Amino acid sequence: MSVSWLSAIFFLPGLGALGLAVLPGEIDHRLARLWALVVAGLTFALSILVALRFDFTSAQQQFVESASWLPQLGISYSLGVDGLSLPLVLLNGLLVVLSILTSWQLSKRPRLYYVLVMLLMCGVNGAFMSRDAILFFLSYELELIPLYFLISIWGGKRREYAGTKFLLYTFLSGIALLVAFLSTYYFSGTGSFSLDVLAKPQTPYPLVFQFIALGLITFGFGIKMPLVPLHTWLPDAHVEAPTAVSVLLAGILLKLGTYGIVRFGLGLFPEAAVQFAWLLSVLAAINVIYASLAAMAQTDMKKMVAYSSIAHMGYVVLGIASLNVIGLGGAMFQMVSHGIISGLLFMLVGLVYDKAGTRELPKLGGLFATLPVVGAFLVGAGMANAGMPGMSGFVAEFLVFRGGIERFPVATVLCIFGIVLTAAYILAMLARAFFGKLPKTLEAMPHVTFFDMVPATVLLIIMVGLGLFPNIMTTIVQPSVTALVEQVQTGSAVAQLPR
Repeated sequence: MSVSWLSAIFFLPGLGALGLAVLPGEIDHRLARLWALVVAGLTFALSILVALRFDFTSAQQQFVESASWLPQLGISYSLGVDGLSLPLVLLNGLLVVLSILTSWQLSKRPRLYYVLVMLLMCGVNGAFMSRDAILFFLSYELELIPLYFLISIWGGKRREYAGTKFLLYTFLSGIALLVAFLSTYYFSGTGSFSLDVLAKPQTPYPLVFQFIALGLITFGFGIKMPLVPLHTWLPDAHVEAPTAVSVLLAGILLKLGTYGIVRFGLGLFPEAAVQFAWLLSVLAAINVIYASLAAMAQTDMKKMVAYSSIAHMGYVVLGIASLNVIGLGGAMFQMVSHGIISGLLFMLVGLVYDKAGTRELPKLGGLFATLPVVGAFLVGAGMANAGMPGMSGFVAEFLVFRGGIERFPVATVLCIFGIVLTAAYILAMLARAFFGKLPKTLEAMPHVTFFDMVPATVLLIIMVGLGLFPNIMTTIVQPSVTALVEQVQTGSAVAQLPR
């Protein structure tokens, strides 16, 4: 009897959310958080089990599950994982577990909070594993409502504004993607929303249609990444969101955008992808430079990290634009590395806010005297963010630059300059917050406990581990990246033959 591993990873968080929601009576916050931790932990454990049984030499979809769902509409229930999706499923499981630990002291409406976190995990897992465009779209939209409420209920003073802005932007993203998927279904002539079928239409997609569909996909997923100038929702969402939600937002939810461009943009429209790769490289350079300069101008530590997150997603876009094995492999590495580093930065900034009561740099100073461990961790995370050798950020960015320099040298050089800007604002933040004279108002702040540092320690270890042993990541993604690049090159070459 075969085990439906992916269905279990998909539905277990949803069932956990439903179970917690229907428990009778008042729910103590300790029971709610334990319930969520067990469900998330089991889901993550199943993801690890799938990884241990995964064939790292194969580029094919593995653990495939497929069943007819709405055959009259061409919609199927189809799941699978390959080297592109498996690392992100693992990252999602890890960050949800750590975000629950980060919000361990939460006592405001705990039942609803953890129900929403588990629904978020369910939707993200479903999106990464879906092999049907409509199933992906439903999973993609599923994470919208939980995140809106997590920001709007547990966020800061402007939480309703930030939550509504996020909702509107993401709703627009969903409309663009739905139009792209429906039109692709129509032009394919296959009567199916299966990604494998859509990639092999009865007749090649017209080039004009490919340009339009790829534009819609880039626009839709560009909002989620986000790409400048579609980014304005993200700094507001990060500043107002609680720490654990910021960890999930930066660490994994933004990756739905870059993953979507790789899976749908490159996978379905290779000719258009080759033609418009230059535009992606331009957008990547704009993201890196603009967001890095914006980060330098911030006085709120969390907003600075938010803009830094936008900048570093630009490196992923540059790797995608390269359309070669090294660059695209670097893009996948950067997705995971950025998830680890940005999650760690938001955790540490959250600890500063919890203990000091402020994130404003003009009100801080000398924190190494009272928060030495947090300061040391921030130095490590900041240097990783700036691409210091020996950490995951260096490997990811080096691969991206190595792949990008072959096709887009100007854009790549501009992105490399982004490292200089990153080092500048990270060092400025550390100097203003942790060095100098400690304000009298901060002399008696609460101490950081061992438990406070557990989630950050886990991410720091993984960050250094991937930097020292990058083959852990490259071994997983290499076959699938190679196959995708060959698919793009073959599809583009076939499309240029006389018809």
